[in-house]
Amino acid sequence: MALNPVFVSFLMSLLFTSVPTSPKESLTPEAAVSKVFYEPAYEVEVKRDITYGYGLSHDSFAFENPTEMALKLDIYSPKNNLSNRPVVVLIHGGGFRSGTKDWSQFIDLSNFFASRGWVVFNIDYRLMRHFGSLPKAWATMVDLRSSSNSKKNQAKASYPAIRDSKAAIRWIVANKNELGINPGYITVGGGSAGAVAAIAVGISNTVDFKDELSVQADPTLLTTNLNQTYKVKTVLDFWGSKGGVDAISRLYNKELYNENNPALFIAHGTDDPTVSYQKAKDLEAVYKTTGAPYILYPLKGQGHGPWRYKQNGKSLGDLALKFISKQQQLEVL
Repeated sequence: MALNPVFVSFLMSLLFTSVPTSPKESLTPEAAVSKVFYEPAYEVEVKRDITYGYGLSHDSFAFENPTEMALKLDIYSPKNNLSNRPVVVLIHGGGFRSGTKDWSQFIDLSNFFASRGWVVFNIDYRLMRHFGSLPKAWATMVDLRSSSNSKKNQAKASYPAIRDSKAAIRWIVANKNELGINPGYITVGGGSAGAVAAIAVGISNTVDFKDELSVQADPTLLTTNLNQTYKVKTVLDFWGSKGGVDAISRLYNKELYNENNPALFIAHGTDDPTVSYQKAKDLEAVYKTTGAPYILYPLKGQGHGPWRYKQNGKSLGDLALKFISKQQQLEVL
């Protein structure tokens, strides 16, 4: 496979760029984190289309004609001089078929948290049409368990989507000093398929959705900061499911649910025709069993994607902020 010169340049920059030490680097992940706010306190600076790594795309899930594809994110930062800010990573939905970080609801949620003190990373990832690389075992499992080609391709597309989401977080951690963030305070959230990915990112092990493919099979893995580790503190699940976690657990015989799982915020429409409300109850049952912290907001009478829902005058952003702050013991002004 001939390598794209831009991809090669990006890879070389990762391999041979030395990062100078600075006082910021002496901060441990659990060092004091900057304060956040219930109401907007900062103007927001946005940097768009930052490359966080590469992935392979193909003509089909037969994996012919591989091409390196740049993976992009947008950074929403509060305009302040603080260097130890908490993090929110947002993953858009779309059934792993469609969607973009440019959807208004994710732009709005990014601005919501950034204006209150978080640094927000709103990410894109490979979709079904990109036919991203996946382990043969994953493809075989999907072919055996899914009935239609559409469902098979959707389930196959979930692997590179979650792989890319985890790569984005490794990039964030690798650049923590330049970004002015505290990697000990990471929240990952998403809507629908993005919530499936967020839950998988938060609960799965560091090696999951990373080590199943070799760098010989997928050389773009070398652009994804493979040596970086992280711990997600909180997951925001907007009408998603635990399907990604269950798949990796089933395939590799892993038990991933335990009391140390990230604190989980669940908001789900009780009349959701796309992702059944039962999926929220299934997650609740797991968290009740393990004793890991969670909260479930049944959105009464709501369908799929009710981003503008309010409970007692509080938006979903307000409810999520309260949960994050409580679970991470953030000081809120």
